[in-house]
Amino acid sequence: MQKISIIIFLAASLSASSVGAEDLLAGADIGYGEYLSGECVTCHSQNGINNGIPAINGLDAEVFATVMHAYKIGDLEHPVMQMVAGRLDHEQIASLAVYFAGRPAAR
Repeated sequence: MQKISIIIFLAASLSASSVGAEDLLAGADIGYGEYLSGECVTCHSQNGINNGIPAINGLDAEVFATVMHAYKIGDLEHPVMQMVAGRLDHEQIASLAVYFAGRPAAR
């Protein structure tokens, strides 16, 4: 049920947002994303396996960026993710998004 709620939230956010998909990923740098990914993979498995914490490898870059911005502004609630996203700027979120989008998803 929570997964469906997140999907509905993302669809609404992307369609209602004044920020276009291109803007979400503006300034993205895969190498910078890899550099920043160390904190993410502390909880989100590097091999993409979901053990109670969502896998982010292979996640669409626009979805990743939208979710991170939602945590950053408080539209999605999770204390740890709000703290992490709150410290990231737009370029850092975009860079992480393209980095994780390029990682192989769990099978």
